Amino acid sequence: MLETLLSLESQLLLPSVRGKQQQLELLLHPDFIEIGASGRTYDRAQVLDELPSEAVDYPVRTIENFRLRKLNEELVQVFYSIVENETQRTSIWKLEGGQWSMIYHQGTRRAS
Repeated sequence: MLETLLSLESQLLLPSVRGKQQQLELLLHPDFIEIGASGRTYDRAQVLDELPSEAVDYPVRTIENFRLRKLNEELVQVFYSIVENETQRTSIWKLEGGQWSMIYHQGTRRAS
């Protein structure tokens, strides 16, 4: 499970995935919500609209300290850091019909 969810999180950081609406629709749950490092809240429609246009210039992101906790049989929360911009990230992934999709994501800047 750890490797699967790390792979899915990593995919969402790739410009090649971020630029493809169809792949994003598979990875993001219909009830998806994000709270960005800026504090702004995004719903799935906003993310699907904005990510493809930002994909070309999206910088390399490296995940470190990836770990998870199982909330129940269908929900898993992951935690990790992004090296390049010193943010802490957490996501909740939901398993439905044998497929994982992200239902929640938050990025928080580290205290200086």
